[in-house]
Amino acid sequence: MNFQELLVADYRAGRTYAVADGTVKPLGDAVLAEHAGFLALPRRGEGGAAWAFVDDRSGALVVSGPRGERRLPTAIPGEHLACDASGRYVVVTTGLGANAQAWSDVVTLVDLERDASVRFRSRVGEPGAMIVPDQAGGAPAVVLRHREPGALEALALPRCLDAAPHVPRITGETVHGIADDGHGDVVDQRTGIAATATSRGLERFVVEGGVPRMLGTVAWPVPGRAYYLRLDPATGRAVGVVRGGPPSPTAWTEWTNHLVDIDLSTGRTRCQELPRGLAFRFGLGGTRAAVATIHPDGDQLTVIERADPLMGVAHRTPLPAMSHPPAPGHLPWDPVGDAPAQRRSVAVDPTGTTVAVTRGGDGQLHLFRDGGLDTVTVPSPLDEGGHLAWPGGDTDTIGR
Repeated sequence: MNFQELLVADYRAGRTYAVADGTVKPLGDAVLAEHAGFLALPRRGEGGAAWAFVDDRSGALVVSGPRGERRLPTAIPGEHLACDASGRYVVVTTGLGANAQAWSDVVTLVDLERDASVRFRSRVGEPGAMIVPDQAGGAPAVVLRHREPGALEALALPRCLDAAPHVPRITGETVHGIADDGHGDVVDQRTGIAATATSRGLERFVVEGGVPRMLGTVAWPVPGRAYYLRLDPATGRAVGVVRGGPPSPTAWTEWTNHLVDIDLSTGRTRCQELPRGLAFRFGLGGTRAAVATIHPDGDQLTVIERADPLMGVAHRTPLPAMSHPPAPGHLPWDPVGDAPAQRRSVAVDPTGTTVAVTRGGDGQLHLFRDGGLDTVTVPSPLDEGGHLAWPGGDTDTIGR
């Protein structure tokens, strides 16, 4: 496939597509692990870019690239996935799936050069996954971010690769100086600085001599917290949407939102106010960020120019309403009648000139460029908003 095409996953329907020039091309049948998302794999040699995701039905890491599609066995349900700076190693952690409580402690490490995977046990609780270069020599370490109690656990990559059969338990070097409610991680592969989002702020750390070492917390510049982060690898900045307002999720129409941009090395912070309502995962591409906000008074797409020191709003446009949006006074992820909870997925092309946003449940994809909206219909509903990714550009080594 052409890796400048937009990738679309309708994980509820178990189908994936590529979109280019208004044409939709089916790619295959797979249930993308929605929480883990798509993972961009760094270029290896002259072969071009590749992408990966976890198929939550078959239990496979699906890798698409110059060698075609490969499927390598992995434990499911997939919760987080991440790769190292070279793109050779991919780590996958497991989550709840269809269960009410966390139950699996299995971690999978895949070696894409050898087409091999190994599994070991860590700790139940949907751990975050990162591969972080050690400050002492740059050797990659697998880092698992645990919750309740909060901890960062570093495991030497060779030790994980040498895991014995029958899924043995492996423990690493652990620090507990992180909040219990971590959710959202970033790694700057150039500096080795990593961070996770908690209620305290952006908690930064490095791995030094195989041991995690905390660097201090950058407080959120506005009330609330971020739950989801993206990395701009070109600048070493973490970007997230800080949600504030009423703590009750049934009051989601009153939630406040701010796009926050933080330099991982210096801790310098910028922010831009967004409309109220439900802001789910956002897009990042080129020098721009794009956020879709859902609200009974009308959904909006906000495009922010991050090259502007003040992060000014480049565009703000209304979006065609979803047929079955979340209901005010109810949890925004609860179904409405017989319809699944609907929301929107957003992606920005690598140049920052085109923004894609889905119309969950209506099987439509809107493309925003040059001040206008074009609409593309896909063959399935895109329930829950589906998932988008736009290959190309600098590589973020954590799945989104």
